[in-house]
Amino acid sequence: MTSILGVAVAIAFSFITITLIASYYRFQNIVQQAEETNPDEMGASASDVLRVQLARYLAGCARRGTSFSIALIRQQKQEAAVRMDSPIVTSIKQAARRDDVVCLYDDQTAVLLLESEPEDGVNILTRITDTLGPLFEGGCVGIASYPGHGLSGKDLMAVAQDALDRTSPEEPIVLPEIEDLDEDEDVEEPEAVAEEQEEAAESEEPQDEEGSRGWREKRKNSMLDELTGVLKPSAISAYMQRQMSEIRRKKEPAALFCIGVNNMEHIARFHGDDAADDVMAGVSQVLQDNLRADDLIGRHEKYAYLVLAECSLDEAEIIGKRITTLVQQAQFESEQKKLKTTITLGVATFPEHGRNLHQLYLAGQRVLDHSRANDIRAYAVYDPEIHDKMPTKPMKSIKSIQA
Repeated sequence: MTSILGVAVAIAFSFITITLIASYYRFQNIVQQAEETNPDEMGASASDVLRVQLARYLAGCARRGTSFSIALIRQQKQEAAVRMDSPIVTSIKQAARRDDVVCLYDDQTAVLLLESEPEDGVNILTRITDTLGPLFEGGCVGIASYPGHGLSGKDLMAVAQDALDRTSPEEPIVLPEIEDLDEDEDVEEPEAVAEEQEEAAESEEPQDEEGSRGWREKRKNSMLDELTGVLKPSAISAYMQRQMSEIRRKKEPAALFCIGVNNMEHIARFHGDDAADDVMAGVSQVLQDNLRADDLIGRHEKYAYLVLAECSLDEAEIIGKRITTLVQQAQFESEQKKLKTTITLGVATFPEHGRNLHQLYLAGQRVLDHSRANDIRAYAVYDPEIHDKMPTKPMKSIKSIQA
């Protein structure tokens, strides 16, 4: 009886194993065929193929910690159905990058999956649709971005469809605004408000020299943290993204410094919150006094800063060592007390450690997390062999940095 039961278990196990292997190879076969074959020729629907491709792309980008965009590209010529061998799909493939994925949504719409930051998505799609010429005449594109618009394929498709519905002849390509809410409840203004305030200030015509000074002061106050005098958490994303885009356009190197200020909970507990504020303001002043005027400094989280500087990897190491030493040597006055602290600093550079701000942020934060976990109060440059062993935290925005 035992022998028969053992044989039955072995048969069942073999059957399950064979089924799983067959399912895996069927998945790989669908992915491979879907690049060139129409869904109906594979015995599948367009939605089935899209789900497979989207699931694969989601998994890959989540594993690498990168962003991607999903674009619904709709043509208006009713007589030419969109198929994998149709001229418009062939042209999209030729214009897209090698790793981008093209599949079908319906008989009027193609889907393009491309690894890109949100701010790059519209530019890439504009370039691609420009190459389509008459094939795209009167067409439109709706874009959604991962993770800004959602973490599931269903959410992303809903946003892309909504964007497609909002297109017009005047705006044929639509990427909905990503709501970037700061987790710190003390921050009252989201990034959009900061930008609106800046635009409003810029639009005001200064009437005289005194009015001009007031106009500049108003614009400055809309984006700077009142305590530290550097970029607010709600403004840091937009300004650093803008600076990073300019650096990439010039093909210059850059470094992102993730700076954690140490002992702050201890200082707040034993000396009070006002003393902690004085120390944060003092550290900010050290950064401002010893970095260049065009280096962007922003407050990040409660006791941390981010700095984006246009410099090489070698220069970043020198900067990291210098400001770490300067903070360690400084004394910060709070009422009658002279307080000291240190910083822990993680450095990631472009292009060595990432090609966009989000990747640099993830790398820099891994360095910072590793140093804190090992009580290292110094600077360190990102090393994937060391720092990628740190568990990946849930992806946030740049205030996590996405934008």
